[in-house]
Amino acid sequence: MRKQVYMTAVAVMAGVLLASGCSKNQDEMPSSLVPQTETATESEASFETETTPAQTEEPAEAGRYHMLQGTVIEEKEDGSAFTLLADDGKEYEISLSDIRDVETEIAEDIQIAIAYIGEPLGKLEDVDLVVALPEQEEWTISTEEGTTTANAMSSFAMKTADGRELSFLKDNCPIEDGALSEDSGDSIWVTYVTSEGMNFPVEIEKGE
Repeated sequence: MRKQVYMTAVAVMAGVLLASGCSKNQDEMPSSLVPQTETATESEASFETETTPAQTEEPAEAGRYHMLQGTVIEEKEDGSAFTLLADDGKEYEISLSDIRDVETEIAEDIQIAIAYIGEPLGKLEDVDLVVALPEQEEWTISTEEGTTTANAMSSFAMKTADGRELSFLKDNCPIEDGALSEDSGDSIWVTYVTSEGMNFPVEIEKGE
C-alpha cells in the first residue's frame, strides 16, 4: 500500500515539473531547443538561389565553335577534294562539297583555316564545316547581339547592342529559321570570324 502511494507521489511531481518546463518562455530555453524557423527559411532561400540556373548572355555555347588550321598537302586532280595536314599533326581528307563556303584558294602548300561547329575534331562527319578562309596568325570567334539594318542575298548589316555597325558576308552559313526574315529590323545573334577585314558568320540565330 505504501509502495503504491509513493509511486503516485512521484508521478504527480513529474507532471508538475513537466508542466513547469513547458510553461517557460522560449527565450529561457537553451538555444539548441528553440525552433530555428528563421534560419531554416534563410537556408531554403539560399539553396534556391544557388540552384537557379545562371542566365547566359549568349544563345550558344562558346565551346561549339572552332578553327581547323593546317596546310594543304595534296589536291585531287579534279579539285573536288584535298588532304589537310592540321597543326595538330593529323591528316584530314576533305571534299569541297563538305564545306559550306570556300573563301580561299585550295592548292598544295597553301595554309588555310576552316571555321566549324561541333566538338573538337575527331571525325569530320561529326561537325559542320562552315567557311574556309586564308590562314592568319590569330583567330577570334566573336558573338554579337543586335538588330539588322540591311539584308541582301549574300550579305547583311546590323547595329549591335552597344551601338556599333557591322556588316557580314553570309554565303551558305547556318541560319536559324526566322533569324533573317525581314529586310531590316530582325533581332539576331551572330557568331563570326574576321578575315582580311571582312566578317564571316559561323552561325546566325534569332534574338529575344
